[in-house]
Amino acid sequence: MRATRWALSLIACSFAFGIFALSARAGQPPVAPDAPPATHESAPPKPLPALKPPALQCASAILVDAASGQVLYQLNADVQRPMASTTKIMTALLFCETVPEDAVVTASEKACSVAESSLHLKKGEQLKASDLLRAILMRSANDGCVAAAEYSAGSVSAFVDKMNAKAAQLGATRTHFMNPHGLHDSKHYTTARDLATIARAAMQVPRIEEVVKCEKCRIERSIDKKDLTMRNHSHFLGHYPGADGVKTGWTIPAGHCYVGSATIGGWRLITVVLKSKQYVKDTAALMSYGFRQFDAQTVAHAGDIVGICPVTGGDTPTVQATVSRTVQFVTRKGEKPQIDKVLHFDTVRAPITAGAKLGSMDVLSDGKLISTAPVVAAANVTTTSTARVVQKRSPWKGFAMTTTIFAVGLVSLRYGTRYGSRIAAIAKSARRRRRRLAQKLRSDDHRG
Repeated sequence: MRATRWALSLIACSFAFGIFALSARAGQPPVAPDAPPATHESAPPKPLPALKPPALQCASAILVDAASGQVLYQLNADVQRPMASTTKIMTALLFCETVPEDAVVTASEKACSVAESSLHLKKGEQLKASDLLRAILMRSANDGCVAAAEYSAGSVSAFVDKMNAKAAQLGATRTHFMNPHGLHDSKHYTTARDLATIARAAMQVPRIEEVVKCEKCRIERSIDKKDLTMRNHSHFLGHYPGADGVKTGWTIPAGHCYVGSATIGGWRLITVVLKSKQYVKDTAALMSYGFRQFDAQTVAHAGDIVGICPVTGGDTPTVQATVSRTVQFVTRKGEKPQIDKVLHFDTVRAPITAGAKLGSMDVLSDGKLISTAPVVAAANVTTTSTARVVQKRSPWKGFAMTTTIFAVGLVSLRYGTRYGSRIAAIAKSARRRRRRLAQKLRSDDHRG
């Protein structure tokens, strides 16, 4: 009886505990089985809205990064058009490459006869090259261009040939020059893209860079002592923040042309407008478009080591490669492209001097080539001692050895057969004597 009661009590307690446990869990959410933690995938970046192009009143235009040449905007940039006095950018570039600043240039009768914009040179008048450059780029002196061409190349035609060769070297392949000043000629033309390429090269020359940003200066002249003030024809200078060049141009067929430069925060943009109704407004619109919508990103500063180049025949097997100027690329504000640097080295042999070109570095944005920069040696590399011995060997020693061998060969051909026959005869005679002696010895033995 007691056992039965005890069992019933135990069953009742178990039932009561079960009801309590169920009621305690009734207000709680069910527990899910173990599952991997939830992942939150980042949404792809939203594409940037299309850029609104600048409002322009010109026939052709282009906007480029001065350092890399990267094109940020273009309008009919490859259409060939007359360029008027923007021609003088190439004239100044060649003049600076061939004539030192302190050279003295004498005006010829031909130079003094050139019409239109002029320094009013007198035959025999002398100017320093530095002052002549100011007259060419600031006053746009046509007579000064002819004087510069004659001094630099000996004649205008020879200088024009050099202008066309330089254009081809720079990659301005749709440009052709007929004169150094830009007076109209149907065979004298360029494109906005080519003119920007020429301007980029010119603005890397400190002499030119210094002159084109100057609004006013005085020069020295040997004859005309009154006309000494040079005022820059550019109305863009002083009318836009950071404006620092470059050159105006105007003829009736060309219309108003302008190559502009502006630098803000160390970043320079180059513009070209051809056949413009308002060249200052067009240039300012292009500059504002560039500085507001884009940012310059630095890939490597001047002097940075960007790679290691193999060297043949050197005391060291490699040399560090560096860039001689800052390498940069331009992106839209808000963009974060994948940037890659690809090095291409030439076959390099010692000796090498620091600064010698080793090859090039391509900069790619999302796999697309945006600029190329030269890479140079960061240090000197001398030849190995073995290579130096080979290099120092006199060419006359090699000549003497070759001559000796040749002479021995001739002697052998001339006398080799006769001397060989005599030696063979001597050997044969010696064999006969040995045989006779052997026979005599055997005869004596028999008699004994």
